[in-house]
Amino acid sequence: MANHLSYRSGNPVLSKNTFTRSSDITDTMTINGTVNKTAISLLLLVGTGYLTFNSINPGLLIGCGIGGFIVAIVTVFKKEWAPITVPLYAILEGALLGGISYMYNSLYDGIVTDAIFLTVGILLSLLVAYRSGYIKPTENFKLGIFAATGGIAIVYLVNFVMGFFGSGM
Repeated sequence: MANHLSYRSGNPVLSKNTFTRSSDITDTMTINGTVNKTAISLLLLVGTGYLTFNSINPGLLIGCGIGGFIVAIVTVFKKEWAPITVPLYAILEGALLGGISYMYNSLYDGIVTDAIFLTVGILLSLLVAYRSGYIKPTENFKLGIFAATGGIAIVYLVNFVMGFFGSGM
């Protein structure tokens, strides 16, 4: 009775083998695996950012920005390539952010160091909190994160649009 749809339809989505390929491709996602992969991506990003911080090369910045964008788009559409594309994306974005950070550091001395330490510190403390089980990703927690992120995005968007008219927040 469970396979009755596959007998009455020619639609391949309704066959009993629809999800067998996807179950073989990936492993089960765990908090520890996610924390470990995030930490590795952070190390790749910070490492390449550090290497490119002192070498200002506009061609490198443009190439890494475009390359990172392409890799991100590929990752969205080919999720099974993520074990290769995520580290590549972290390296490209690290190189891009290293060059951009160099430019901002020359304008505002010390701002980049503070931003890097604050960002890495917050991320590492959250990774420890997730791994230790102190933070449980419940539905209310996810809603709060979504609301906070959405609020920040709206403020940035309004500030961006106001910048076109010579104003800002």
